[in-house]
Amino acid sequence: MWAIVQKEYQSFFSSFIGLGLMLAFYMLTGLYTWVFEGNVLDFGFAELSVFFELAPWFFLFFIPALSMRLFSEEYALKTYDLLRSLPVSDWDILMGKVIGTFAVVLTSLVPTLFFVYSLSSLGSPVANYDSTLILGGYISICLLGLAFVCLSALASSLTNKQALAFVLGVAFNFVFWQGPQELALIPFFASLDVDLYSLNFHYRNISKGVLGLADIAYFAGFNLVVLGLLLFRLKRNLFKV
Repeated sequence: MWAIVQKEYQSFFSSFIGLGLMLAFYMLTGLYTWVFEGNVLDFGFAELSVFFELAPWFFLFFIPALSMRLFSEEYALKTYDLLRSLPVSDWDILMGKVIGTFAVVLTSLVPTLFFVYSLSSLGSPVANYDSTLILGGYISICLLGLAFVCLSALASSLTNKQALAFVLGVAFNFVFWQGPQELALIPFFASLDVDLYSLNFHYRNISKGVLGLADIAYFAGFNLVVLGLLLFRLKRNLFKV
């Protein structure tokens, strides 16, 4: 499994497309956090709520772009059967690809710690910032990133076309991120509290700096369900590719 993790991780950084995606992510987050109207400096508070509000929307597109090739490329090149012939289980293949991609997501977040350093330098006095909110924000964005990776991997397993896998990944992410929020605007669904079942709701709870057991359990259960569907898809070959 760890050989698959290394392969997926290294293949991203050996690709101009991968490096271009990461550069675009940094440019967009940097501009919206520090330059465009409504940035951190406009609020005047030593916290990064602007970044943590925008990052999920960038991840909604960024992660499907990372993950679209995970299985669809294997299908297109006819190498998935060869991969299965190796002494690894379907679960090892699945987790190797998911962990490798998630490691890329975590790596992409490391340079954003410079935002924290900048915020600390601008504080009055220096290093006077809300560390609880920032820590909660990073925990929540990591959990959300893993959920998006799982959904995008599931999308990639459904087709041998990378472009279609990207579109499906964005659609899956949007439905589970924002879908219940949109349904909550309808009185009938609002009475059912469908917002409680969205990734958005639990993300916002943790990003406030409150690490609730219910929110952690939600993310854990959500990811296990999606991984279970993905494993079932790989074992049963439900769709022709």
